[in-house]
Formats: sequence, C-alpha cells, structure tokens
Amino acid sequence: MQRKKIPITAIIMALSGLCTITAQAGSEQTPQQWTTYAMEAGHNAYYVSAFPSVSWTFMVPGSNEINRQVVRSVTTIRDLVGFPIGVAVAHGTVYASNDNSYLYALNAHNGHLLWSVNAYNQLMSTPIVAQAGSHEMVYVGAGNSVFAYSHAQLFGASGAQVIRGTDVSAIEAFNGQTGQREWVFHTKGEDMPTPTYVDGKLIFGNGDGHIYALNAQNGTVLWKTAIHSFVSMSSATPADGGRVIVMGGTHPSRIYAVNSSSGKLLWTVHPEDIFPSSGGDGTWAAQGNIVAGQIEIRRPNQAKRMSSSEELAINAQNGRILWMRLLGSGTTPPHNKDAVPDIADGMVYTGSPVTHNEYAINLQNGNVLWQAHLPAGMKAAPLVVGKWVIQPTGSGAICTLNRQSGVLTHIYHNRSGDFGPQNGELIGKTYFIGSNAGYMEAIPLHEIVG
Repeated sequence: MQRKKIPITAIIMALSGLCTITAQAGSEQTPQQWTTYAMEAGHNAYYVSAFPSVSWTFMVPGSNEINRQVVRSVTTIRDLVGFPIGVAVAHGTVYASNDNSYLYALNAHNGHLLWSVNAYNQLMSTPIVAQAGSHEMVYVGAGNSVFAYSHAQLFGASGAQVIRGTDVSAIEAFNGQTGQREWVFHTKGEDMPTPTYVDGKLIFGNGDGHIYALNAQNGTVLWKTAIHSFVSMSSATPADGGRVIVMGGTHPSRIYAVNSSSGKLLWTVHPEDIFPSSGGDGTWAAQGNIVAGQIEIRRPNQAKRMSSSEELAINAQNGRILWMRLLGSGTTPPHNKDAVPDIADGMVYTGSPVTHNEYAINLQNGNVLWQAHLPAGMKAAPLVVGKWVIQPTGSGAICTLNRQSGVLTHIYHNRSGDFGPQNGELIGKTYFIGSNAGYMEAIPLHEIVG
C-alpha cells in the first residue's frame, strides 16, 4: 500500500471539539455499507440516525498552497486536488476519492486521517463500501478523461470504437479498515463512473465500450457486455429491485439497460436530438421500475453554442419512454452537461446546468410542480430532508428551497471552493461534501438550512 505522510496541522481544522470521539464509537450512527452512487438508487443520500452535528475541514496536501497567479483555471485546480464526486460514509468513516489519485479514509466525527492510498490515476467515482468475505472492502474506479491521439482521430468516423482514458485504468479494492490493496482489475478504458454493488457483484460501465460485472471478493470477471459507447461519468444505477442496471454512453450517445445477473442487454434508448456527448455524462435515478435522468439536446434550429435540458422517465423493464419534459434552453455547458436527479416520495428534484433552475417534477406524469432560478448552475443531485431541498451549485453556494413551493429560503456561502457533480450526504445532523478546491467538509445541517 502506498501511504502519503501528511502533517496533521496542514490538513485538519477541527472546529467541533469532538476529537476524542472515535470512528468505532460512531459506527452504528452511520450506514454499514454504501452500495451505489449517492447511497441509494433514488440518490437521496439522507441517512436518519443519531449522528451528531459536527464541523470540521480536511485539506488535501497542497490545496492551500496553489499559486493562483500561476494556476488560474479552476478546472486545473480541480484536476490537481479536487474532490470531484460525493463521498461514502460507512462504519463511522468518510471515504473520499480525490483527483490527485488518492483515496482518503477520514474519521466522520472529527476529520482525522485514518489512512490514504494511491490508485495511480484520477479518482472520480464515489467509493463503494460492502462486506466481501471476512471483512469490509472499499472499491474505487481509477481513470482520466484523456483520449489517446489514435482514438481522438476516430471521432466522427461512423462505427469506430473510441476508447476514453489513458495511463492506469482499473477498479481497485481496498481493505476498509487498513487501506491495504486487495485486488486490481485493469481495463482498456477509464473507470470514472461509480459502480453499483448487487448480490456480490460490482457492475460498471467504463471508457472501453463495455459493461462489466466482477466478483466483489476477488475481482474476477463474471460477465462482460459490449455496448460500443464509452461511459464517461454515467454511474451504474440499480432499478427494478436490482435486477436491471441502467447507464448512459457516448459515441454513440445512448441509454442502456442490462440484466444484473446475466449481463444481457435488455434495451437501448436513443432520445431524439440528444447532444453527442450527453448520453455518457448523466447518472440516472430509480424508484421501483422507473428511471429518470437528464439529457442535453440540440434542435436543428438552435444556434451553435445553445442547447436545452430535457428530463426523461423510462420504464426500466422494457425501455419504453414514459414522458419527456423540456426544461429550458441556454448556453451549452463546457463539461458535464447534465445534472443528476434525486427521486424522493414520487417526485424528481433536479437542477440544470443550462437554465440554472431547480425543478420539482412528478415522477409518474412529468408535470412540473415548480421551478426556481438559482444564482449559479448545478450538476449534482440535490438532497431532500423534511421540508427542504438542498442543492450545491457551481459558485460554491449551497441553496435551500422549500420543498412544496420552491421558494429559496437560505443560501450557505461556502468559502472552501465550488461544486460540480459533488452531491452532499446528510448523516444524522451533519452534511458531508467535498469541493473542487480540495477541501472535504462536515457542516452542521442547521448552518445549511438557516
């Protein structure tokens, strides 16, 4: 295992006075496993427990030393030190992937570093935590968004197989207690999307045009299904009780579903006018046998730099589109073009990086209950708790809206960087989120909602 020595004074600001509480003491107040992106298939990462209100900040080494006169691009800073995706919280530990190639395990109560390990390429997947064999395992996907020149040339060539990702592309498994590397499964393309854990299997799409199922205990291949699209950031979503796994791919831009047991391709959906890179960007949410997700479309009459956000619901069993709802148009975002939805109590809550609006949509019929304009665009799944919808945004502001009316009730102005696809997780009374600037934070819920 590769460990990084980090001065405790440089990485921890313990603000809560709870440093004497151990992770073991609080393990029953956090989930015992974390099996999919944003904790559960609907992506409402709220775990009801007695976990207390704590406040701490963990700083990635070097994040507070970056010379902003030299490194002016926030995207470059994110790629150097950013926490690009939501964390996993299990057994009193926060497992956080970072673009600096390190997986960090932090004490959930005080932010103290328990261990760190180098995966040798950028980590953009939420860690998956599950019992495999005799002990707890943590799984992450390593990979980057780079195209080798030979594959970049293939864009636009009909039927060409484009592989995304260079250097080390792999799914890696670590002992949850020690950080010891247990096994590595290498792939030809990047493994940036988050896998899902179903019945002892890790299922994921990646940059080489396949969906894989691995034995979670030893990393051996159980099945492998060719879809020909590369999957960039579309995490695997379990639907229909885990029997169906849904994700999107790019080149061609499609939505796919496979049987989790056999890997059989169940259906493929090609939405009309979908933006070329949109399919592989968005992660779908599921409730029962319905999946909902966002795509980017460009109508033939739209200007070159303009596009529209569209929300869809699909029957997960047969691929039938149940409804499509045009959310609005605007300037095409430069990177991830689709926001991740949260399904809670039969409603779809989502933002749009195009319109900068937040929406509440009826899952059954696609009717929009309300929409509200926010001060910045958003890509991450919001979180629903009680009467609130909590949405992190691209400016670093965390916006709280009234769940019934959409009225903006409070803005938490984060001083530790902005947010992209990073969704927040609420464990008891504490909200956990990492920023593009390399800061992992535990924030009391009352400060978020005001």
